[in-house]
Amino acid sequence: MKILTLNCHTSTECDIKKQLDAIVDLIISEKITSFCLQEVKQARVGRIIDHVGLKRICFIENEMDEIPVRSGNFAFLLQKKLQRLKNNFSWTWAASHEIDNSFDEGLAIFSKIPFKNVNTKILTKNFDYKDQRRKKAVAAILKDGRTLINVHFSKQYKQFLVEWNEVVAWTKSLKKDNNLFLMGDFNIDAESNILGYTKICEHFQDTYADALSRGDGLTVRGAVKGWQDNQIGKRVDYILAYPTQPIVSSRIYFEGDLTPRISSHAGVVIETEEAVSSKNSLRTSG
Repeated sequence: MKILTLNCHTSTECDIKKQLDAIVDLIISEKITSFCLQEVKQARVGRIIDHVGLKRICFIENEMDEIPVRSGNFAFLLQKKLQRLKNNFSWTWAASHEIDNSFDEGLAIFSKIPFKNVNTKILTKNFDYKDQRRKKAVAAILKDGRTLINVHFSKQYKQFLVEWNEVVAWTKSLKKDNNLFLMGDFNIDAESNILGYTKICEHFQDTYADALSRGDGLTVRGAVKGWQDNQIGKRVDYILAYPTQPIVSSRIYFEGDLTPRISSHAGVVIETEEAVSSKNSLRTSG
């Protein structure tokens, strides 16, 4: 299984077509099984996609979400592009908050393994939808029993702890006998915030740390908004796992060298041992 997480930072200053093309190219070339995207926006003036239209493109709804998917939704455009190229994914998107009365911003999950259902969890109860500090987690329970959870935590450590405790309590109700992957933009640097990094490793496996093969892992490369003091790089995006399992590799993409830089963050791709075993069995049977 290959899993990608990316804070795609979709906004008016980004080249949306370039982002879509690059993500699709990576999904196809690396044979990505499942992926999570953060900061997925849509303009609030676009046409609302009705239930029939969403079902046609394999969208799985969560009854708790009241913000509709619109025609300019980045995840919607990505799914249409994938379908045109005969790549079939189940997907979902849930809005976390509003930005400047102009955009809805949220989290998206895609998987080639069909969804069984989708759940969401509000992590910040004191902020309303118009407040960008409002955070949400989204979970897709797959038909094979695995669970994918997408998160985007606050930069302020005190607020991160509030959100983190909500997620940990929530995942306890989701954990079964099958694997759970918790991923996204944690805004916790593994090197400079040892306290925060230790906290997230109390309950979950850091797949990067345990990967047999890995790169530098840096997902914020150079100074960007919110990390202006950063000159070398920070590892703030993670794919965590529960329970602990063998991880073959952890790689960085969209870093601006081997793959185009399309966001303020680079993406993380892990490969589990299961995926390698499957490849080897196919070679043997051939």
